[in-house]
Amino acid sequence: MLSTHRRWAAPTLGFSVAILVLSMPVLPHWSAALLGACIGGLVWFLAIRPARKTDRALHESELKFRAFVEQSLVGLYMVQEGKIVYANKKSAQLLGYDDPEELIGTAVDSHTAPEDLHMLRENHRRRLSGEVPSIRYTYRALRRDGSRIWAEVHGGLCDYDGRPAIMGVALDVTQRVAFEQQSRLANRVFESASEGIVITDADCRIEAVNPAFTRITGYEASQAVGKLSRMMTGEGAQSEINREMLEHLARDGHWQGEMRDRRKNGDWYPAWLSISTVRDADRNITNYVGVFTDNTRRKEDELRLQFLASHDSLTGMLNRSALMRTFEKEIERAREEGRQLALLFIDLDRFKAVNDTLGHAAGDRLLVAVAERMRRQIKTQDVMARLGGDEFTVLLDDSCSSGAAAKVADRMIAGIAQPFIIDGQEMFVTASIGIACYPADGTDAATLLKNADVAMYRAKQRGKNTFQFFTADMNVRAFEQMLLENSLRRALERSEFELHYQPQIATATGTVAGVEALLRWQHPELGLVLPDAFVTLAEQNGLIVPIGGWVLREACRQGRAWLDAGLHFGRVAVNLSARQFSSGDLLDTIRAALDDSGLPAAMLELEITESTIMHNPPEAVMLLDRIRDMGVALSIDDFGTGYSSLTSLKQYPLDSLKIDRSFVQGIPNDADDVAITEAIIAIAHKMRLKVVAEGVETREQANFLRLAGCDVTQGYLVGRPAPADEVVAHFTSKRRDERRRVLQSVMPSLR
Repeated sequence: MLSTHRRWAAPTLGFSVAILVLSMPVLPHWSAALLGACIGGLVWFLAIRPARKTDRALHESELKFRAFVEQSLVGLYMVQEGKIVYANKKSAQLLGYDDPEELIGTAVDSHTAPEDLHMLRENHRRRLSGEVPSIRYTYRALRRDGSRIWAEVHGGLCDYDGRPAIMGVALDVTQRVAFEQQSRLANRVFESASEGIVITDADCRIEAVNPAFTRITGYEASQAVGKLSRMMTGEGAQSEINREMLEHLARDGHWQGEMRDRRKNGDWYPAWLSISTVRDADRNITNYVGVFTDNTRRKEDELRLQFLASHDSLTGMLNRSALMRTFEKEIERAREEGRQLALLFIDLDRFKAVNDTLGHAAGDRLLVAVAERMRRQIKTQDVMARLGGDEFTVLLDDSCSSGAAAKVADRMIAGIAQPFIIDGQEMFVTASIGIACYPADGTDAATLLKNADVAMYRAKQRGKNTFQFFTADMNVRAFEQMLLENSLRRALERSEFELHYQPQIATATGTVAGVEALLRWQHPELGLVLPDAFVTLAEQNGLIVPIGGWVLREACRQGRAWLDAGLHFGRVAVNLSARQFSSGDLLDTIRAALDDSGLPAAMLELEITESTIMHNPPEAVMLLDRIRDMGVALSIDDFGTGYSSLTSLKQYPLDSLKIDRSFVQGIPNDADDVAITEAIIAIAHKMRLKVVAEGVETREQANFLRLAGCDVTQGYLVGRPAPADEVVAHFTSKRRDERRRVLQSVMPSLR
């Protein structure tokens, strides 16, 4: 039985709570009224039920309110001392229970998510302490199966059985909370998106824009809202495009593409736009949502990529592929207009030395400087390209004569030959240029480029730092050269090489002082090929190293065979190429040749050109010292034609030097050759070097050399190069007698 105080207090509190709920602005009026009625009915029902059962009218009212409370669509409950003392059916359903009685006596904490327990207890404390008469809050309720729902609670303080209690109304607001979270997220996305967003109505009139819209276009929201969207309506020709866009949107619901838009300051920019339609329940279009980005940077990146795809990244010139496309177009125009074209193929001379000496960074800066200097020699409409490395091309526009092309080539050669200052270092390079003309030398880009390349190689063969026009016979020679190179690559494995030997005769005695091994190529189709025809080619493609190794082994083998036969030939001399000298395995090659053949090291002489050892003197001295330590003799070949002088020879461990045939040919009639030869012999003897003169072909030459003190002569006068079995005759006494009679005619001391 409720106390008298409770009988009057409860209905009053119920009415008060109803008024309170009705005053909450968050809820619709009908919801507030419903909650107020529910709370008031609950309190009245609990208060008068025991006291007024005798009154039939009141009993009927009790039944009505009982049905109202129990069947209410909101949860009604009462909590006293932390436990549920009353709950209606809806409260049980909210928490996942079938019968409200299952909740009676359970702790309210057990139905609350742990993270919201503190908030729940604090709200109960505030109401029980009278700090607040009523409160509304949202928390996460824990259902029977462990799942959670968001519940919104409205309630206040009342007396129950003479003790304070908390009564309230609970609503499941899970969907509303989720919607609010989604709305907040959507608002954050809308506000923070880097893309511009514009929302229009069905007539393309702007309803909302985000900050990115303002940042991209320059228009504030206040300046845009209410205006027609230019992106979707446009003007003039643009309106036609946008009309098609709207038709596409009506049909498919989505459109995307690129268009030009204008900022507030009047600047045009490329925009990438994606638009979607929003429809109502009747499928009518209510809104358009457009998302767009400023595509300026991407367009710039695309242009940069296109530039890089068609231009050389170092010099900014066209690359090979772009040149060929441009060249074909220019040829087509020239064909239609009856014009001539000239293509210059430019290759730098000695550029590799810059890279090897100063590094690739310095080489790159030199290429940039060369390119800039070449640009100054041509007209704006001429086409310039870098094919790669140190190769460039220039396509001269409207070159009406070969003379015009020659003048441009002359200017380029003169300009490039001037010194360059790179990193404070003075550098010198020159250029070799080949010229091919349309239509005389070819009617397509590939042919003209090939022919200009062939002409450039001819310019290099003529001494470099010059230009050469293409001629038909160049292709024939180039083709022959290609076939020769292909055959050369297989010649060693097919055993097509052989050695001939030329005797070297001591001027004092007329006896054989040594033999020089000379390489010959017995080509299966061309016959005997002399070194002049293929050694340079072998140097260029690197084949000279394995070929030179074979020569060294074969010469040592033959020398050992002569020794075993009891023949005396002095030393066998073998020429070393510059590539062999710098190959890194020269010492191993020499040692293996001597060990395999059994030839004494003292009977082997290596001939090295002065230009080879002058390339890097410190390393050359070290390598020559190690060769001398093996017991092998060393000789400087072709002395006087390179970069050294007699005084520089003192740093090298040499045994002899050979006077080049170019000096021998002029004696005794050419005063300069006579003076040079006499000086070489005199100073060499002062340095305790033996002197060998090559290319001796006349008795006058032999007589002069003998009188000048030359130690050894070599040439056609005393013996031509011959196979090993034929040269053996020079070692026999009969041949020595014949040779002695020849020499006695020019050397009285031998008589």
